[in-house]
Amino acid sequence: MTFLSEVADHLVTNHTNHLGECTVVFPNRRAGLFLKKHLSRKVDKPVWSPTVLSLEDFLFRFSKIKKADTLALVFELYEAFKEHQPGSEGFETFYFWGEMLLRDFEEVDHYLVNPKQLFHHIKSDRQIAEDFYFLDEEQERLIQKFWQEFFPSATKSQEQFVETWKILAPVYESFKERLTKDGIGYTSHIYRELADRIEKEQLSINGPVIFAGFNALTPVEEILIKHFVAEQGAEVLWDIDAYYLENEVQEAGGFLRQYQKDPILGKSFPKEIPATINQEKQVDVTGVSLEIGQAKAIGEQVAELVGGVSLEEIVIILPQDYMLFPVLNAIPEEVEKLNVTMGYPLKETPLFGLLEASLEVQEHMQLSAENGLSFYHKPTLDVLSHPYLYKEEKNPLDKLIKDIKKKNQVRVFQPDILEVGSTVLNTIFRQVNEAENYAAYLSSIVEVLGQQVVERFGLEREYLYHFQQLLSRLNQILEKQTEKVDLKIFKGLFKKATRSVKIPFSGEPVEGLQVMGVLETRNLDFKHVFMLNMNEDIFPAAQRNGSFIPYRIRKAFDLPTFEVQDAIYAYLFYRLFQRSERLSFYYNMYADFGMSGEVSRFIRQLEQESKLTIKRKKLSNSIQVKERLPISIEKTQEVLDRLSIYTDKVPPKDQKKLSASALNVYYNCKLQFYFKYVLRLFSGDELSDELDKRNFGNVLHRTLEFLYQDAIEGKPDGVVTENDFFKIRNSVDGAIEKAFRKHFRMGEKRKFELKDRNVVMADLIRKFVNKIIDMDEAYAPFSILSLEGKYEQVFPVQSNGQTYKIRLGADIDRVDQKDGAVRVIDYKSGKDAKEIESIEKVFDPTPGTTWKKGRNKAGFQTLFYALLYTSNNGMAQAVIPGLLNMQELFQPDFDYRLTLGGNPLTDARPYLETFESKLSELLSEIFNTDQPFDQTEDERRCMFCDFKGICGR
Repeated sequence: MTFLSEVADHLVTNHTNHLGECTVVFPNRRAGLFLKKHLSRKVDKPVWSPTVLSLEDFLFRFSKIKKADTLALVFELYEAFKEHQPGSEGFETFYFWGEMLLRDFEEVDHYLVNPKQLFHHIKSDRQIAEDFYFLDEEQERLIQKFWQEFFPSATKSQEQFVETWKILAPVYESFKERLTKDGIGYTSHIYRELADRIEKEQLSINGPVIFAGFNALTPVEEILIKHFVAEQGAEVLWDIDAYYLENEVQEAGGFLRQYQKDPILGKSFPKEIPATINQEKQVDVTGVSLEIGQAKAIGEQVAELVGGVSLEEIVIILPQDYMLFPVLNAIPEEVEKLNVTMGYPLKETPLFGLLEASLEVQEHMQLSAENGLSFYHKPTLDVLSHPYLYKEEKNPLDKLIKDIKKKNQVRVFQPDILEVGSTVLNTIFRQVNEAENYAAYLSSIVEVLGQQVVERFGLEREYLYHFQQLLSRLNQILEKQTEKVDLKIFKGLFKKATRSVKIPFSGEPVEGLQVMGVLETRNLDFKHVFMLNMNEDIFPAAQRNGSFIPYRIRKAFDLPTFEVQDAIYAYLFYRLFQRSERLSFYYNMYADFGMSGEVSRFIRQLEQESKLTIKRKKLSNSIQVKERLPISIEKTQEVLDRLSIYTDKVPPKDQKKLSASALNVYYNCKLQFYFKYVLRLFSGDELSDELDKRNFGNVLHRTLEFLYQDAIEGKPDGVVTENDFFKIRNSVDGAIEKAFRKHFRMGEKRKFELKDRNVVMADLIRKFVNKIIDMDEAYAPFSILSLEGKYEQVFPVQSNGQTYKIRLGADIDRVDQKDGAVRVIDYKSGKDAKEIESIEKVFDPTPGTTWKKGRNKAGFQTLFYALLYTSNNGMAQAVIPGLLNMQELFQPDFDYRLTLGGNPLTDARPYLETFESKLSELLSEIFNTDQPFDQTEDERRCMFCDFKGICGR
């Protein structure tokens, strides 16, 4: 029989004729809902139901003070603190430790401690004896041991503690005065007010009162309950077991043993104490790899029970609230009804992520007369890709997100966002006006979301409701501030306030499988109990220093310490065994993420002290190191069909060109070539508001292109003379700005300004460009034939018994002409080598320790450019391939030309036939079905490969 069934029996047996006049008081509201279910099974005729209340609801009936929320209380505490500490920090800074101080004040009232005596500053040992005469020797010793650390000398932090400690008593008094004036308070404040009243008057209520299922009462709760027992004959029903009550060493029964000896409460204890914990039951303790494994294991166990037992007899207990959704996802589909009874942190919800991103949008917003409103890309993309919005506006948002990434839009302009036509986006991407604060701004977002986006999501309605409540309170508080709170301060306040709020999930409590927190299990009994996170330091929870009152002071004034917390946890743990048939506990075996990897000491105690048989199990996958098998892609017809995009076998609009870069990738790793140029897999576009190495090279290329395009504009022959360089030098800054604008997709009409690291990058580009100008001025006059020119060649090769006409292509940085010689120039932002041992060597894939002994990728690329140039323009003039590599540019003996066999290459034409022959072999191999796309043997090349995750390297 469950405890609530026993309570129902007591009511029916002893109060049948006046059941409707009874008031039953439980520690929480949840038990009352289950009690009514049990009562309905006990009566066979229509009767009035008793009034069922939590202790808080019951006692609040006797007070006119209204309970305020934490945010309002911390604000009132802040105002009181400022009275005694002028010039103190702002509210957002105070909030964190203001919450802690509020908890301390709540405990001061719960334990009926005199605040003037508690927050007393001691200067000498003698003063301890004089001022704390009311304490016993042990308490006085604790006080003395604490304060001796502060004299004769104290550290700076200790001095700061003392200065704050001195004002806490007057702060407490001022705080209580402010609450009294407003008619609001916190739970223990209201209780203490009632405790003071019963010394002068009686708190009366009509009809019998039954207090049921209490365990650890605070002193003020004990006084009030004893008042009703002594003055009105209230009854007390205890949920107890002899296992922990009659054993002095069991911490779970510590409080109950005190009440058993009390002259008032002791009379309510039964003569025969139930002894059910040691009765036979199935107990399993299972170690699991990681927390998600616990959720999956419970899902499997529940699936075995479904159909065989009533779902109402099953409970899943979660000591850690963040495990709620993993557990819900693991529960089998056969469970048709489910009830969640626990709090879920508001900070863990998807809505918090959206609101936080919205504040980031505001923080990085810019407004200018030229550009209007613009928003930084990172928080903008966070908002645009949020599931609440993405599900509703998928197609237009897809296009906008792709455009932002493709165009490298570091700043996104408001008109581009407004084009989507979303009311939610219009509400987020706007300027907060002077009349509103940021709480009102977030509140407007929540309001629009509630109207337009999340109607289909039941769970999200709970999020919206609680965020709206929180933001409403924040708005009220901010409106009381004399100065407007800036965004940075509000962000901190919003995060701190959200962290302390939990969503109290509740459903139909008496139907279906139950999922609840530890405290919610009080007074409830289930046959099948599953409990996660049974790790030491989680259950019971680890000691945390969340108080301004030091441990020794707490002990001296009988304020709660971690020993009290452990005793409460112990009672909740052993209660689970009283009426259950099967209990399954799960813990994480691995010490990680702040967990010990050790099972709870309560389990170990049970193994040593009880008569129960406890089965220990471990769930883990045996570690098997798989052999890393090589990956090799055979050139099937499907692969050849994909390769055909580089030939004339597909329509011209679908044709692609093989570049020197692609062929260098093939030499680097054939499998990488397959992924990138056959399957056409590319890493996602990454936006950056600062130039990385690759983008630095792109902007440098564009700067030189724009600079020399302007220099030869209007000149049909493209000749650059010495007289042009005055204009060229004066155009450098304009060309750099134009290149940056193009890179960041900033139109000509919008204002552009270099910032942060980009200023340094622009200076480096200016330095390199000016050096190239110096070299060009010395080389002038010369004719520019092309800048970033596109060159193509159709290259026939034999492979697989057929001819493939392969399209080759190149974007050559610069081609110029002088004295019957053509220079094919490639700009390099690195330190690419110019030395080539032989033409054959640039086609040799064998790894080398130096460029002279290995392939020269840059040399191959420049010779490839020379080949494509001659295929388009003939062999009449000498062709000089060269590199302007930035890291060698400033050397006094710098020479742009490639060297072949140690000598400058003054004309590539004699070597192009050999180059062309080797290139034909390479292209033939790429299409040859006998040569698969396999992995490189040199794993050093895998370090920066985008596909190393696929290969497992």
